[in-house]
Amino acid sequence: SATTTSALHSATTSALNSGTTSALNSATTSAQNSAITSALNSATTSAQNSATTTALNSATTSADNSATTTALNSATTTAQNSATTTALNSATTSADNSATTTALNSATTTAQNSATT
Repeated sequence: SATTTSALHSATTSALNSGTTSALNSATTSAQNSAITSALNSATTSAQNSATTTALNSATTSADNSATTTALNSATTTAQNSATTTALNSATTSADNSATTTALNSATTTAQNSATT
């Protein structure tokens, strides 16, 4: 009877230990998987955020550069147009003055010739 009791105790203890070990292993694996999943999710989110930030920065820089180029082109065109207008006005005034001088000289010469005659 003592031997039977001892054998039963031994079998029970072994079964309990095996069950406990199995349960602990399962819980440990679950916890590890959860931690790994969490770490991977965090790393993925971080990588996605970084890529998104880079893309937004690039798009913003591109838009800024485009706006700056447009503004510079506009300012350059305006300055060129202004310079062209000034040059044309100057040339027109010069031509007008030359024509006026020629006409006055001609009229004066005619008057002088007529007076002399």
